Amino acid sequence: MKAILARDGRAALAEIPVPEIGAGELLLAVDVCGLCGTDVMKLDTRLVGAVLGHELCGTVAKVGAGAPFKTGDRVVVSHHVPCLQCHYCRKDQQSMCRQFKATNIDPGGFAEYVRIPALHARHAAFCLPPGLDPVAASQTEPLACVLRNIKRINVSEGDTIGVVGLGAMGQMTGQLLKLFGAAAAGLDLDTARVASFSPWGAATTNAAEFSEMGRKLSDGRGFDAVIFSAGTPKLIEQSLSWLRDGGTLNVFASFHPDPVLQLDLNQVYHRELSILSSYSPSLSDLKESFELIATKRFNPLSLSPLSFPLSSFDDAVQAVKFRRTLKSVLRPR
Repeated sequence: MKAILARDGRAALAEIPVPEIGAGELLLAVDVCGLCGTDVMKLDTRLVGAVLGHELCGTVAKVGAGAPFKTGDRVVVSHHVPCLQCHYCRKDQQSMCRQFKATNIDPGGFAEYVRIPALHARHAAFCLPPGLDPVAASQTEPLACVLRNIKRINVSEGDTIGVVGLGAMGQMTGQLLKLFGAAAAGLDLDTARVASFSPWGAATTNAAEFSEMGRKLSDGRGFDAVIFSAGTPKLIEQSLSWLRDGGTLNVFASFHPDPVLQLDLNQVYHRELSILSSYSPSLSDLKESFELIATKRFNPLSLSPLSFPLSSFDDAVQAVKFRRTLKSVLRPR
């Protein structure tokens, strides 16, 4: 079968054997797999041994003994599974579980077929209802990341939230904030992405105007929280002044190549500001996100994804990096 593999920090199309499966496992014929910003980051940093592709939906081609699905089921599955027993899991920090980061699908979602381990089949896979678009379903895991992040800042109806970086995750954040009843404002240098944010809230390319939006939406207080789904350390430093007293600075992205910033800790202390981050979802977030998509309360297709064959993987990456699309998806078959 054909698969995109990362070898020596580079991604290339390879011909490899179809994975063998064992008890409780699934062989999934991949219908679609979305390209995540994390995949792009792994390529840019030339991460050796990276597993690429985790936003996948496919059709069960083969089942192992005792597997919870049957041949022909269309399934969406996530790539990491926590142990549910350790200190981190008991603290509702499943993405910090050591097993969580050690688990994955084989060989990655950018392949014609993928082996789904028994743990994933049991805990992190969901059967699509009739009529659900597989591209929409494939966005269950990224939506779950957004959902957990919004829960982390304890968003309530009537809150005013700033979203910096209006790529795919920023757009999904805006849409979900609207479902939560919050007023959102967006900031991005790309005018097309600013325009795309308009169904979810006001947006601008100007930081000073963004700050003023927060004050107007909150009757002068400032943002309850500012979410960084992209940006620069310098912009994060500036963002403290955009927050209301008691507000939250939320880091929802990794920063490359320069992750270092300076913060005015006196502001943090005297104004009781909170600084937090959110990395990846829990199993309950995955289930809730799948239900939001399956019931069509949330529409990932608003990202207007572009489809590519595996042979055009580099084009799919470039389309995202050069902002020709908010989301690239690969169709292996």
